Amino acid sequence: MNGSLDGARAVLVIAHHGFREEELDAPRAALAAAGVVVRVASSSLAPATGMHGGQATPDLLYCAVRPEDVDALVFVGGTGAAEFFHDRTAHRLAREALRAGKVVGALCYASSVLAEAGLLEGRPATGWPSREGHLRARGAAWTGAPVTVDGRVVTGRGPDDAAAFGQALVAAMTRRD
Repeated sequence: MNGSLDGARAVLVIAHHGFREEELDAPRAALAAAGVVVRVASSSLAPATGMHGGQATPDLLYCAVRPEDVDALVFVGGTGAAEFFHDRTAHRLAREALRAGKVVGALCYASSVLAEAGLLEGRPATGWPSREGHLRARGAAWTGAPVTVDGRVVTGRGPDDAAAFGQALVAAMTRRD
């Protein structure tokens, strides 16, 4: 698939504290290998700190992301993703992106962001096992699978599934449904 998405754009949203490094790195690598221009967004432009001490410098604030400027919007997991669980701006952004036909993804803890935004109601979805009750309570059909794709919505279970999640994002962006 190398180069199949040349010029496509994706934004990966990370928590400012407590994002999961491999859940940022593996999807970013998969998208970049397919020709996608990847930017990282967070709640601050200062370097963000991962769960294992790694750092990532955001390119933009997540509140500045415009759905019309991206082809995919992805919320990266890690316990810090709780920063966005009740964030109306994040929810609005996710809803608007999906409404505009963009791929919307979430990995691990971040699946709860999509659930809170109302995007998983009636959809099969996965996430970190401890989030199962939350996703079910918000109407998701829990799969527990490594990766679950339902139309333009892609969810992933956790860090061990980050590479497969990245490939699923590429595949969803390639489809023109």
